Amino acid sequence: MKKSISFILVICICLACALTGYAADTGIKIDGTWSVLMPENPTSYESFAADKLASALSDVFSEDISPVTSADKNFIAIGVASKADTAEIADNGYRIQAIDGNIHISGTGIRGLQAGVNRFLEEFCGRKVYTAEITILPAAKSITVPADTDIVYEPYFEYTDTDWKSPRNVEYSLANGLTGGTYRRLPAEAGGTVDYIGGFCHTMGTLCKTADFAESDPEQLALHNGKRTADQPCLTNPRVLETATASVLDLLRENHDPDASLQIVSVTQNDNQNYCECSKCKAFEDSHGGAQSATMVNFVNQIALAVKAAGYNNVAVDTFAYQYTRKAPQNIKPEENVIIRLCTIECCFLHTLDDSSCKRNTELMKDLHDWSEICKRIYVWDYTTNYSNTCIVFPDFNVIQRNIQVFSENNVKGVYEEGNYYIDNCDTEFGELRAYMISKCLQNPYCDIAAETEGFLAAYYGPGYKDIKKIIDLHIENACKLNGGHLSIGESPAASFSFSNAQIKEIDNCWLSALQAAETPAQKSNIERSMLSWRFWKASTGKGEFSLLNPERYAEKEKLFEDMKASGVSMISEGSYGDYLDCICVKYVPANEWNMYEDDEQAAHVRLFFEKILESLTPFLAAGGLFYKLIYGLE
Repeated sequence: MKKSISFILVICICLACALTGYAADTGIKIDGTWSVLMPENPTSYESFAADKLASALSDVFSEDISPVTSADKNFIAIGVASKADTAEIADNGYRIQAIDGNIHISGTGIRGLQAGVNRFLEEFCGRKVYTAEITILPAAKSITVPADTDIVYEPYFEYTDTDWKSPRNVEYSLANGLTGGTYRRLPAEAGGTVDYIGGFCHTMGTLCKTADFAESDPEQLALHNGKRTADQPCLTNPRVLETATASVLDLLRENHDPDASLQIVSVTQNDNQNYCECSKCKAFEDSHGGAQSATMVNFVNQIALAVKAAGYNNVAVDTFAYQYTRKAPQNIKPEENVIIRLCTIECCFLHTLDDSSCKRNTELMKDLHDWSEICKRIYVWDYTTNYSNTCIVFPDFNVIQRNIQVFSENNVKGVYEEGNYYIDNCDTEFGELRAYMISKCLQNPYCDIAAETEGFLAAYYGPGYKDIKKIIDLHIENACKLNGGHLSIGESPAASFSFSNAQIKEIDNCWLSALQAAETPAQKSNIERSMLSWRFWKASTGKGEFSLLNPERYAEKEKLFEDMKASGVSMISEGSYGDYLDCICVKYVPANEWNMYEDDEQAAHVRLFFEKILESLTPFLAAGGLFYKLIYGLE
């Protein structure tokens, strides 16, 4: 009898375990009957997060869900109402935890809770904010959350920023983890932004008011090549330091926010090479390893000490390690409230920064290591576009994720990925894709970027997205073969890519296939806009339909010109606003030279004269297009 009872007990226990396992496998089913539970007296952060979650779930389930302050079961608890323990989680992190059949979301700092809600919506509701216009939030009768869910997230960086287009949008930035305040204003109840007060970069002239002393006190100006210049200040002159310190403190008195997680004052060199070479600056630099950054660090340290003494404990003072100040000094360290912002402008963007075969990047890595030895707060200013020829593709897609991982692994605290910040006037390639990749990698450097990329391409370009992916892959594969395999931020179209005629035809066909597969006007428009980059490259290098062998090349170039104008393109490179629109040689010169031939230039009229003669002879020289058709395999 006892054996029988024991056997029955064993069976019951096994069944119970099996049922428990089954429950764990099936998870927690959430539907429109659930509530969003928030505290009775919620903070603004808790109200914001609860409202966002309730609104999104209402859309998912097509039910009216509102936050409540009391619920016995079937709830998602927010903030203090949550039992998820965040005691050991870093500032602005979060925890999403399944406890006793309900979901609990807690956050730390001022932006952790809203970040946790966005993660829940992405992880379990399938919400994706791909661009400012494209948000995916699938409708469902219910969603399932694994019963053992316990997600802990801590930010990889205290500051994340990029420019481009959609990253300027608030909802996009919140969903994808961008925190910088230069290109967006996040609401205070969502944690606000990390702001640069008084200027983002190249602020030395403004802070030191150097030009004001050009005549009255010229020793405040840099001595460069034997002459005083207002292009930079003399950093060992005590009167310069006094003026700059007063300027910084004035900025803080006017703009300081004691509730912000972090505010930054930029004390950064002007954007030129006219640094001071006076005997005092030179002697100080020589005594610190010959590094020109030594005078800069010493100068900024004294300002940072004054900021700290004034009680601005949530303020950091930022300066550059840029061009002539990129090398770290010896025998001097930045103060704890100093940020060193290392700039990658000289690097190769076809190789990852930790690729030991690339000398340009190994030199940068040495500088990063040297700075990390003496500075606890390093930021990076990275580059992600071609500033000389912005209309063509910048083939850096394969290095974006690894480079951001390198920053994280080397204790970088903040990252700014500068791209085509003038994209509103020059949107021709894959800017929205690159912006999304950057944003997701800054949010989590180890995310599945291949899956993220595929999801974006499908949503943005439609059913033909695999053709677009192939086009991108071919650009990466054929990048900079004539330039030693290195990519700078100012490559010419000819140096950027080496495509065979067969590959040109293949890419042409991919664009055509993607266009034919487009299901919506928006998808077609996105494809045509990105395709401008391909047409511009061909028109700049005399390839494809722009070949010298094609008698129709003149009409094709005029069509490209008109299509670019119709798409709002008013710049083809940094700082060239409107220049190409006045070109009088559109039909005759490479597209990347359109900003060089204006009506008031004699050279333009000379070029126009000879090109018109060539145009009249083209039908004979090109044999009516026969050679073009033979070479490009056209019927």
